[in-house]
Amino acid sequence: MIMINYYDKNRFISKSALAKLADVSPRTFARYLATRRHILEAMGISSKAQKLPPQAVRYICEDYCIDLPPDLQDQEALSQSPIRDAILTSWQAEQAYLKSRPPKAYSRQHNC
Repeated sequence: MIMINYYDKNRFISKSALAKLADVSPRTFARYLATRRHILEAMGISSKAQKLPPQAVRYICEDYCIDLPPDLQDQEALSQSPIRDAILTSWQAEQAYLKSRPPKAYSRQHNC
């Protein structure tokens, strides 16, 4: 599945909230962040920071494959995305095709 994340550029998010979105424990997420400490420090982010700035959130979401819910995304940027339009059009065409196909006939053989 293709993810499209247009993270709200003005919103900080906590490490625990990102762990929840990644569906991992806060401890597991902290271990992952420790492996990326040099990258986060280059962004000017302390390892003790509880909330991460938007540029760090964007990097982490791309690196850890976290799909952001719509309420954390910039809806204006998302609605103007040509990539989003192409994916939605493709998905809608696939759904229409699947609905137009007759259901598969399953035959059960009974060995009595």
